[in-house]
Amino acid sequence: MKKGFTLVELMMVMVVMAIIATLATGAAMKSIKQAKEQRIEATRSALEMALMNYRASDGNWPDGGESQNGGTNTVFKGEANAQVFGPLLRSTKKAYLDPSGLLTKASGKGVISVREAMSGEPNYDYPIGYPNPDNGNDFKYYTVRINLEYDTVKVER
Repeated sequence: MKKGFTLVELMMVMVVMAIIATLATGAAMKSIKQAKEQRIEATRSALEMALMNYRASDGNWPDGGESQNGGTNTVFKGEANAQVFGPLLRSTKKAYLDPSGLLTKASGKGVISVREAMSGEPNYDYPIGYPNPDNGNDFKYYTVRINLEYDTVKVER
């Protein structure tokens, strides 16, 4: 009697290994997406805290505290959030933000860190955003809402 494996046995082992690899890949992709979501949320929270620290130490909101629409809320959507985050990056009194962990989209360079963007130009007014965790090619900016009536700030995705 010959020793060894039949072709059917080898094929069954390969099918089982393919199923296990598919399950492991799905779990890994889910874990990667969760990590990206957590980074976005941590950055959002850090931006909110930096704005509150600026308000506490400077006495004003970074935009000067003026309502854009005549009401109690000032909203900075998309690239307009640079108006709020620029003063935090320019501040010489206190380091409110670490630009190396913040992302922006520069023309011709794609998504880069704010620190990289600042090293190329003397301008500090860069909009801060994040890559969409579902689609890495889509870059979104944080929205900043300052409520002048209650003296609060909210950074949203």
